[in-house]
Amino acid sequence: MKRIFILGVLLVSTYTFAQNKTATTEDGKKVILKSDKTWEYDESKKEAKNTCVIETGFKEPKYNTSSSWKKMGSTVDDLKKHISVDMEVKQDKIILLEVSEQLGNGVYIVCVDGQKMKWRRTGSIFRKDGEDVLNMKNE
Repeated sequence: MKRIFILGVLLVSTYTFAQNKTATTEDGKKVILKSDKTWEYDESKKEAKNTCVIETGFKEPKYNTSSSWKKMGSTVDDLKKHISVDMEVKQDKIILLEVSEQLGNGVYIVCVDGQKMKWRRTGSIFRKDGEDVLNMKNE
């Protein structure tokens, strides 16, 4: 009986130590630490969270098309051109889902070829949410 118990404890402890562990990096990314001393980014939740499905009959929200914004190059059409070049997708694959804009800044939720993304505008500069425009990171 003792042998069966010891064997069971050994099997359970081996099973526990052989499993993959999940960790979070300093910048908030999830990684999977494997038992063979390798690692990889955890993309499982990210993919499901960032996908977007556009229903039939969906219409983009209204946005400002004033001439002063056109002069600055800061309209939603300019955003779509910017994303098209940056992400290397056609403009017809970019759909505006939500918009919040003022004259000096704006926040845009877009669906880019099935992937949900957040973009920001400061003045006439567009950037992905979380992207450092000035690249002032110490390397």
